[in-house]
Amino acid sequence: MLNIIPDSVYKIDAELSKQLDLLTSMILGDFQKSDLDVNLKLISSEEMQNLNHSFRKKDADTNVLSFPADEVTHSNINELGDIAISIPFIKKEAKDLSTSFDSHIMHMLAHGILHLLGHDHLQDKEATLMESTEANYLKKFNIASPY
Repeated sequence: MLNIIPDSVYKIDAELSKQLDLLTSMILGDFQKSDLDVNLKLISSEEMQNLNHSFRKKDADTNVLSFPADEVTHSNINELGDIAISIPFIKKEAKDLSTSFDSHIMHMLAHGILHLLGHDHLQDKEATLMESTEANYLKKFNIASPY
């Protein structure tokens, strides 16, 4: 299940929220993790820059960061982890990519969940697998491949 953590500035409409929840359920179900929750926080560029600096030593805004839960959290409160998405960053990125905000946030959520599940894109082979997996999920929502 997807828990969207409320924010006073960044809100999404009910239909997008439903689509994000469905996407999360599909991915978790396919990976036999339906019993786990994912927390999604929509944040400012400043907050994302602080997180990126604190956890990755990169002093810049970015589109999405994933924070996998530890084993104790998995077993005690059934959480896969947390995902932070910078709304200003992905609004600009969506415009630059000539895609809609809704499509891009769906892509970023899929990307973040796959990171929580252990996928990565550091090596070409891993990147190809992760990108094709993301594209396959997006296709189920009639969203063109971003790659």
